[in-house]
Amino acid sequence: MIPEATIDQVQNAVNIVDYVGQFVQLKKHGQNMFGLCPFHDENTPSFSVNEEKQIFHCFSCGRGGSVFKFVMDLDGVSFPEAVAKVAEFGHVDVQINTTVNQPRESATATRQKEILAQVQKLFNHLLVNTAQGEPALDYLHGRQMTDETIEHFGIGFAPSDDQMLRKYLTKEGVSYEEQRASGLFVDRDGGELATRFTNRVMFPLRNERGQTIGFSGRVLGKQDGVAKYLNSPETELFNKRDTLFNLDQAKAAINPDKRFYLFEGFMDVITAYEAGVQTGIASMGTSLTREQIGIIDRVANEVVISYDGDMPGQKAADRALGMLQNARDLRYSVCLLPDGMDPDEFIKNRGADAFKQQLQHVLTPIAFRIMFLANGVDMTNDHDKIAYVDAALAEIARETEAVPRSLYLDQLAERSGVPRDALSQQLASTQVAPAPALGADNPFGAWDDNDMPPEPTGGWSDVPPADPAGQPQTFAKPQTVRISRFEKAERALLYYMLTDSETANLMGAEAVRFPHDLYQTIAQQWQDYRADGHDDISGFTTRLSDEEGQTVAALLSTPWPPVNDETTDGLLKVLGGSDLRQQLGTVKEQLQQAQRLGDQEGQTRLANQYFELMRQLKA
Repeated sequence: MIPEATIDQVQNAVNIVDYVGQFVQLKKHGQNMFGLCPFHDENTPSFSVNEEKQIFHCFSCGRGGSVFKFVMDLDGVSFPEAVAKVAEFGHVDVQINTTVNQPRESATATRQKEILAQVQKLFNHLLVNTAQGEPALDYLHGRQMTDETIEHFGIGFAPSDDQMLRKYLTKEGVSYEEQRASGLFVDRDGGELATRFTNRVMFPLRNERGQTIGFSGRVLGKQDGVAKYLNSPETELFNKRDTLFNLDQAKAAINPDKRFYLFEGFMDVITAYEAGVQTGIASMGTSLTREQIGIIDRVANEVVISYDGDMPGQKAADRALGMLQNARDLRYSVCLLPDGMDPDEFIKNRGADAFKQQLQHVLTPIAFRIMFLANGVDMTNDHDKIAYVDAALAEIARETEAVPRSLYLDQLAERSGVPRDALSQQLASTQVAPAPALGADNPFGAWDDNDMPPEPTGGWSDVPPADPAGQPQTFAKPQTVRISRFEKAERALLYYMLTDSETANLMGAEAVRFPHDLYQTIAQQWQDYRADGHDDISGFTTRLSDEEGQTVAALLSTPWPPVNDETTDGLLKVLGGSDLRQQLGTVKEQLQQAQRLGDQEGQTRLANQYFELMRQLKA
């Protein structure tokens, strides 16, 4: 690890405004500096830099943190490399090892990587240079795969000989235990090892650094009872939940927009590559995982889902969209291929240029849902049509901007045959009513029990200041994010902890625990940081994860009302009702289910529980 004294020395020597100002034209507005965000396209400045706290935050895309985080996100470098860059900018003479942030891996993991790299070269040699690999090579050429593509992806062939690989590795000095741990073999009775992959085209699975960590083998031809694809089992190196095919190559070829294309399978990625799309990736199976989404969120700004255009592909895309809602900074959309085609079929039928053009015609998540929900709906059946329209309007109601709403209503009117005026009128009643304004005396006392507005935005002016040329400036206001009153109370308390020592002392003395793990983790780390004799926010953010640092930057970049004892007491009372609120939500869902099922006895029992919880909550 880089010594904390070195990090502090570099950070204290460089003003974040000066460093960021190299890349963003900043103008003073209130307490902060604002400019166009370098991480996403925008016409109205939403990127802020707080010189006092030495942090940045974008109110649109959510990125934020210290000057080191800015360098990491802008240049795609590691933390030590970012510290070195800032040190060079500030003419700070320090020695920084830019590889120290890489966790030290075990000797067995290093050895396994060496073994798998050796096996990958063997498989590739067998495919390209031997007679036994000719059927597999003919198969790939028949799929219109070029030799350059085969070399680029390191594709190989595992022959039918069950003992060939075992003999080869033994001859190369690879021990029995090392072979057993590699995932290349399965245990037989008596302790014998049998080769896992035979008579298969072998696709190396690589980590972000391009190191082989496993394989996926595709069987040649159709064989009854044999899986088409067979992956390595989970090992010390390989876990399919956090592995994305071609991630290393896609990162190397990433475009300025940092846009990835998410395909269903390996062959889709490879076919797209041959068509000129080099930033394709694929999950290790049909379902996207939270871990994979976290990886994409970290390395990309945007992901376009391009699964097969048939119904299974559309369902998989819909599931992926639901998972991607958890991504913090990621824009996502869907490219739907026509006529139920997959990428390989589309490219063969219409060509590479048409495919690349098709990838530019994307659907927003709401537009996709409007289309997807219509699948299988009998529009001649009034009940089915009404149910579809209600579901589609619920999706449209999530959109807060007027122009996209109008476009979605046009799409729904065309698809359903319901007049647009009627849809617009129905949408008005579908919208969630705006929360009441913050109270003047107690900003938290005016909230009801439903969703709350975003953090207070004091300091924003309705009339932007003029620039030196006399032209008015327009600054983007923070995006409205509706959160529960309990999470709002958590965020407020965390903000006051970070900015007011008395609140931090009070929270520590009363051992207050935040219901959300994210806020609890930040609060605990802040208490530990203060206990070590530190209190500078910018230095604190360098110790946090990306999500934690961005959360802190967002809280500190938005003004809140002044804190006092009454404010803190009110927040703690709100936070104390979070468990009741969660119980209330559960009972409400159960009551609605009982109503749908016509369960009169259940309705009576659950209604009594609901009203009792409401009484306790109000008390």
